[in-house]
Amino acid sequence: MAVLNWDHTMINVQDVDRAAQFFGERGIVFARGGRHEKWGTENALGYFGLNYIELISVYDEARAKSFPRAGASAVYDAVQDYEQKVQRTNTIAIRTSDIEATHARLKEAGINAGDIEVGKRLDEQGRLITWSIFFIDGTIDGLPYPFFIQWQGSDETREQKLKDQGLIMSHPAGDLLVRQAVFHVPDPYKTAGVWGQLLENNPEKTDSGYKVHVEDRQLIFEQGLENHIIQLNFDGAGDQLKQQTLVFDQIKFAFK
Repeated sequence: MAVLNWDHTMINVQDVDRAAQFFGERGIVFARGGRHEKWGTENALGYFGLNYIELISVYDEARAKSFPRAGASAVYDAVQDYEQKVQRTNTIAIRTSDIEATHARLKEAGINAGDIEVGKRLDEQGRLITWSIFFIDGTIDGLPYPFFIQWQGSDETREQKLKDQGLIMSHPAGDLLVRQAVFHVPDPYKTAGVWGQLLENNPEKTDSGYKVHVEDRQLIFEQGLENHIIQLNFDGAGDQLKQQTLVFDQIKFAFK
Protein backbone atom coordinates (compact mmCIF):
# COMPACT_ATOMS: atom_id res chain seq x y z
CA MET A 1 0.00 0.00 0.00
CA ALA A 2 1.38 3.38 -1.03
CA VAL A 3 2.21 5.90 1.69
CA LEU A 4 0.61 9.28 0.99
CA ASN A 5 1.68 12.63 2.41
CA TRP A 6 1.16 16.34 1.75
CA ASP A 7 4.13 17.23 -0.43
CA HIS A 8 3.60 20.89 -1.28
CA THR A 9 1.12 23.70 -1.85
CA MET A 10 0.97 25.55 -5.16
CA ILE A 11 0.26 29.29 -4.94
CA ASN A 12 -0.41 31.35 -8.07
CA VAL A 13 1.31 34.75 -8.18
CA GLN A 14 2.02 37.43 -10.75
CA ASP A 15 5.72 37.75 -9.95
CA VAL A 16 7.61 35.11 -7.94
CA ASP A 17 10.34 37.56 -6.88
CA ARG A 18 7.87 40.15 -5.61
CA ALA A 19 5.88 37.51 -3.69
CA ALA A 20 9.05 35.97 -2.26
CA GLN A 21 10.21 39.43 -1.17
CA PHE A 22 6.90 40.09 0.61
CA PHE A 23 7.15 36.91 2.66
CA GLY A 24 10.92 37.23 3.11
CA GLU A 25 10.52 40.65 4.71
CA ARG A 26 8.26 38.95 7.25
CA GLY A 27 10.69 36.16 8.05
CA ILE A 28 9.56 33.41 5.66
CA VAL A 29 12.35 32.49 3.26
CA PHE A 30 11.73 31.52 -0.36
CA ALA A 31 14.45 30.72 -2.89
CA ARG A 32 14.23 30.63 -6.66
CA GLY A 33 13.39 27.08 -7.74
CA GLY A 34 13.80 27.31 -11.51
CA ARG A 35 11.76 27.03 -14.69
CA HIS A 36 9.44 24.41 -16.16
CA GLU A 37 10.46 24.66 -19.81
CA LYS A 38 7.54 22.50 -20.97
CA TRP A 39 4.93 24.80 -19.44
CA GLY A 40 6.56 28.24 -19.60
CA THR A 41 6.29 28.65 -15.83
CA GLU A 42 8.78 29.44 -13.07
CA ASN A 43 8.74 29.17 -9.31
CA ALA A 44 10.19 30.05 -5.94
CA LEU A 45 10.14 27.52 -3.10
CA GLY A 46 9.87 27.84 0.66
CA TYR A 47 10.60 24.65 2.64
CA PHE A 48 9.17 23.66 6.02
CA GLY A 49 10.82 20.27 6.29
CA LEU A 50 9.93 18.21 3.23
CA ASN A 51 6.59 19.99 2.98
CA TYR A 52 7.01 23.20 0.97
CA ILE A 53 5.18 26.05 -0.70
CA GLU A 54 5.62 26.72 -4.40
CA LEU A 55 5.04 30.24 -5.66
CA ILE A 56 4.38 29.79 -9.39
CA SER A 57 4.10 32.29 -12.23
CA VAL A 58 4.57 32.56 -16.00
CA TYR A 59 7.79 33.56 -17.75
CA ASP A 60 6.89 32.53 -21.35
CA GLU A 61 3.29 33.46 -22.14
CA ALA A 62 3.23 31.80 -25.57
CA ARG A 63 4.44 28.47 -24.18
CA ALA A 64 2.15 28.75 -21.16
CA LYS A 65 -0.87 29.00 -23.46
CA SER A 66 0.13 25.97 -25.53
CA PHE A 67 -1.11 23.05 -23.42
CA PRO A 68 -4.65 21.95 -22.46
CA ARG A 69 -5.95 21.68 -18.90
CA ALA A 70 -6.17 17.88 -19.26
CA GLY A 71 -2.40 17.78 -19.66
CA ALA A 72 -1.49 19.53 -16.40
CA SER A 73 -4.58 20.86 -14.63
CA ALA A 74 -2.89 22.67 -11.71
CA VAL A 75 -0.34 24.37 -13.98
CA TYR A 76 -3.08 25.31 -16.46
CA ASP A 77 -5.06 26.90 -13.61
CA ALA A 78 -1.95 28.84 -12.56
CA VAL A 79 -1.63 30.19 -16.10
CA GLN A 80 -5.30 31.22 -16.17
CA ASP A 81 -4.91 33.07 -12.87
CA TYR A 82 -1.79 34.78 -14.20
CA GLU A 83 -3.66 36.02 -17.26
CA GLN A 84 -6.54 37.26 -15.09
CA LYS A 85 -4.13 38.86 -12.57
CA VAL A 86 -5.45 36.68 -9.75
CA GLN A 87 -3.14 35.71 -6.88
CA ARG A 88 -4.42 32.87 -4.69
CA THR A 89 -3.69 29.41 -3.37
CA ASN A 90 -4.16 26.88 -6.16
CA THR A 91 -4.12 23.29 -4.87
CA ILE A 92 -1.82 20.81 -3.13
CA ALA A 93 0.43 18.02 -4.34
CA ILE A 94 0.25 14.63 -2.65
CA ARG A 95 3.51 12.69 -2.38
CA THR A 96 3.17 8.95 -2.89
CA SER A 97 5.69 6.21 -2.23
CA ASP A 98 4.33 4.20 -5.20
CA ILE A 99 2.91 6.35 -7.97
CA GLU A 100 1.97 3.41 -10.18
CA ALA A 101 -0.10 1.81 -7.40
CA THR A 102 -1.76 5.12 -6.53
CA HIS A 103 -2.55 5.80 -10.17
CA ALA A 104 -4.03 2.32 -10.66
CA ARG A 105 -6.18 2.63 -7.50
CA LEU A 106 -7.67 5.96 -8.59
CA LYS A 107 -8.32 4.77 -12.15
CA GLU A 108 -10.08 1.68 -10.78
CA ALA A 109 -12.23 3.96 -8.60
CA GLY A 110 -13.31 5.91 -11.70
CA ILE A 111 -11.16 8.99 -11.05
CA ASN A 112 -10.09 10.68 -14.30
CA ALA A 113 -6.35 10.45 -13.61
CA GLY A 114 -4.07 11.41 -16.48
CA ASP A 115 -1.00 9.50 -17.57
CA ILE A 116 2.04 9.31 -15.33
CA GLU A 117 4.72 11.58 -16.77
CA VAL A 118 8.23 12.72 -15.94
CA GLY A 119 8.27 16.31 -14.69
CA LYS A 120 11.37 18.43 -15.21
CA ARG A 121 12.77 21.82 -14.28
CA LEU A 122 16.17 23.44 -14.30
CA ASP A 123 17.15 24.96 -10.96
CA GLU A 124 19.01 28.24 -10.62
CA GLN A 125 22.37 26.40 -10.86
CA GLY A 126 21.31 24.69 -14.10
CA ARG A 127 20.78 21.30 -12.45
CA LEU A 128 18.01 19.15 -13.90
CA ILE A 129 15.39 18.18 -11.29
CA THR A 130 13.02 15.34 -12.25
CA TRP A 131 10.04 13.60 -10.68
CA SER A 132 7.08 11.38 -11.63
CA ILE A 133 3.69 13.09 -11.68
CA PHE A 134 0.09 12.76 -12.73
CA PHE A 135 -2.81 15.19 -12.70
CA ILE A 136 -6.55 14.64 -12.41
CA ASP A 137 -8.73 16.27 -15.07
CA GLY A 138 -11.96 18.01 -14.18
CA THR A 139 -12.95 19.50 -10.82
CA ILE A 140 -15.02 18.63 -7.76
CA ASP A 141 -17.98 20.94 -8.44
CA GLY A 142 -15.47 23.58 -9.51
CA LEU A 143 -12.80 22.88 -6.88
CA PRO A 144 -9.45 21.80 -8.35
CA TYR A 145 -8.24 18.30 -7.58
CA PRO A 146 -4.85 17.69 -6.01
CA PHE A 147 -2.12 16.15 -8.13
CA PHE A 148 0.20 13.28 -7.23
CA ILE A 149 3.98 13.20 -7.28
CA GLN A 150 6.84 10.81 -6.51
CA TRP A 151 10.41 12.00 -6.05
CA GLN A 152 13.53 9.96 -6.65
CA GLY A 153 14.97 8.21 -3.59
CA SER A 154 13.72 7.98 -0.03
CA ASP A 155 12.28 10.88 1.97
CA GLU A 156 15.24 10.72 4.33
CA THR A 157 17.81 10.96 1.52
CA ARG A 158 15.94 13.79 -0.18
CA GLU A 159 15.54 15.74 3.07
CA GLN A 160 19.27 15.52 3.78
CA LYS A 161 20.10 16.63 0.24
CA LEU A 162 17.81 19.65 0.55
CA LYS A 163 19.43 20.56 3.88
CA ASP A 164 22.87 20.27 2.31
CA GLN A 165 21.75 22.61 -0.48
CA GLY A 166 20.51 25.13 2.09
CA LEU A 167 16.89 24.84 0.95
CA ILE A 168 15.56 23.29 4.15
CA MET A 169 16.58 25.87 6.71
CA SER A 170 15.43 27.76 9.78
CA HIS A 171 13.13 30.67 8.97
CA PRO A 172 13.68 33.92 10.87
CA ALA A 173 9.94 33.86 11.69
CA GLY A 174 10.25 30.58 13.60
CA ASP A 175 10.33 26.82 13.33
CA LEU A 176 7.42 26.91 10.90
CA LEU A 177 5.26 23.97 9.84
CA VAL A 178 2.24 24.09 7.53
CA ARG A 179 -0.32 22.19 9.59
CA GLN A 180 -3.65 22.79 7.84
CA ALA A 181 -5.20 23.92 4.57
CA VAL A 182 -8.65 25.47 4.89
CA PHE A 183 -11.03 25.06 1.96
CA HIS A 184 -14.26 26.98 1.46
CA VAL A 185 -16.60 24.90 -0.71
CA PRO A 186 -20.36 24.79 -1.44
CA ASP A 187 -20.78 21.24 -0.10
CA PRO A 188 -18.19 20.38 2.57
CA TYR A 189 -19.60 16.88 3.17
CA LYS A 190 -19.39 15.87 -0.49
CA THR A 191 -16.01 17.48 -1.13
CA ALA A 192 -14.42 16.01 1.99
CA GLY A 193 -15.74 12.62 0.91
CA VAL A 194 -14.01 12.86 -2.47
CA TRP A 195 -10.71 13.95 -0.87
CA GLY A 196 -11.05 11.18 1.68
CA GLN A 197 -11.33 8.68 -1.18
CA LEU A 198 -8.26 10.16 -2.88
CA LEU A 199 -6.23 9.97 0.34
CA GLU A 200 -7.67 6.71 1.69
CA ASN A 201 -8.76 8.46 4.87
CA ASN A 202 -12.36 8.89 6.02
CA PRO A 203 -13.42 12.48 6.79
CA GLU A 204 -14.19 13.50 10.36
CA LYS A 205 -17.05 15.81 11.33
CA THR A 206 -16.00 19.06 13.03
CA ASP A 207 -17.95 21.97 14.52
CA SER A 208 -17.56 23.96 11.31
CA GLY A 209 -17.40 21.25 8.62
CA TYR A 210 -15.20 18.23 7.96
CA LYS A 211 -11.51 17.39 8.06
CA VAL A 212 -9.35 14.80 6.32
CA HIS A 213 -6.03 13.78 7.87
CA VAL A 214 -2.86 13.57 5.79
CA GLU A 215 -0.36 12.00 8.19
CA ASP A 216 0.04 14.65 10.95
CA ARG A 217 -1.63 17.43 8.93
CA GLN A 218 -5.24 18.19 8.13
CA LEU A 219 -7.36 19.43 5.27
CA ILE A 220 -10.33 21.44 6.60
CA PHE A 221 -13.51 21.76 4.52
CA GLU A 222 -15.98 24.50 5.47
CA GLN A 223 -18.99 26.16 3.87
CA GLY A 224 -18.05 29.06 1.61
CA LEU A 225 -18.36 30.57 -1.83
CA GLU A 226 -14.68 30.74 -2.84
CA ASN A 227 -14.43 27.07 -3.86
CA HIS A 228 -10.69 27.16 -3.20
CA ILE A 229 -8.11 26.90 -0.46
CA ILE A 230 -8.56 30.17 1.39
CA GLN A 231 -5.91 29.85 4.12
CA LEU A 232 -2.85 27.92 5.29
CA ASN A 233 -2.44 27.49 9.05
CA PHE A 234 1.09 27.32 10.46
CA ASP A 235 2.49 26.01 13.72
CA GLY A 236 5.80 27.10 15.27
CA ALA A 237 5.77 30.86 14.70
CA GLY A 238 8.03 33.06 16.80
CA ASP A 239 6.99 36.33 18.40
CA GLN A 240 7.24 38.15 15.05
CA LEU A 241 4.23 36.32 13.59
CA LYS A 242 2.53 34.49 16.46
CA GLN A 243 -1.27 34.99 16.46
CA GLN A 244 -1.05 36.99 13.23
CA THR A 245 -2.36 36.50 9.68
CA LEU A 246 -0.37 37.55 6.62
CA VAL A 247 -2.43 38.58 3.61
CA PHE A 248 -0.98 38.91 0.10
CA ASP A 249 -3.86 39.58 -2.30
CA GLN A 250 -6.11 36.48 -1.84
CA ILE A 251 -3.33 34.46 -0.16
CA LYS A 252 -3.61 34.04 3.63
CA PHE A 253 -1.13 32.54 6.07
CA ALA A 254 -2.32 32.25 9.70
CA PHE A 255 0.16 31.61 12.53
CA LYS A 256 -0.42 30.07 15.96
